[in-house]
Amino acid sequence: MTKSTGKYTKYLAMIENKALIAHVPETRKYSEEQLARMLRRHKHVMVKPSGGWGGKGVLKVSAEPRGYEVQNGKQKHRFTSIGDTSKYIRKQGGSYLIVQERIPLARIGGRPYDLRVMVQRTGRSPWKVTGKLVKVAGKGYMVTNVRLSGGRVTTFENAVRQSLRAGTSPDEIGRRIDRTALTAAKQLHRHYKWIRTIGLDMALDRNGREWIIEANFQPMLSLFNRLKDKKMYHRILSYVRK
Repeated sequence: MTKSTGKYTKYLAMIENKALIAHVPETRKYSEEQLARMLRRHKHVMVKPSGGWGGKGVLKVSAEPRGYEVQNGKQKHRFTSIGDTSKYIRKQGGSYLIVQERIPLARIGGRPYDLRVMVQRTGRSPWKVTGKLVKVAGKGYMVTNVRLSGGRVTTFENAVRQSLRAGTSPDEIGRRIDRTALTAAKQLHRHYKWIRTIGLDMALDRNGREWIIEANFQPMLSLFNRLKDKKMYHRILSYVRK
């Protein structure tokens, strides 16, 4: 039987490793009851299709003093009851959804960003981080998908210097991200023996702590071709072709 590659199944695989628990946002299968519980616990959550990609169908839901707010793209909708909130979410996202703790992403110029971290191997070679870049959300969007939000890509080093407190070392944070990404790749490989390329959507929160938002087994490689320096792009392609 083929193991599901949905977001929730991959989440369960990752949190089996104690070293990853502190770096993976709490995630649950969607239901009205779980939505209410997660909002009580975190105040802000993200709701996503379990098998979705490209930022499609991603909603931000917030608990407010007199109800709930759902952000869909640039639009914001307010509801007075959890039942009406859930009905709207179901209409937008379909049946197979997850609800995930929202991480307060670091920002550049007021716009949130996350990271695409590529981890690859060939045959029996060890896993290696072959590239990382930053995706900056377009104006007014909470999703960082470049195509959907009209955002942009930049280098990891440039993003850290622009967004985190003075004196923060891109090299030090980069090493932490690499360690966490490699731990995640090895853990996922225990469950999915066939994978050779993983695109991890990772994030830094406003305190510089690293998070794994989700793991993609068929990541879009062309994002790296948008960087001025093409070395990472060609290195990533060389692993895919081996």
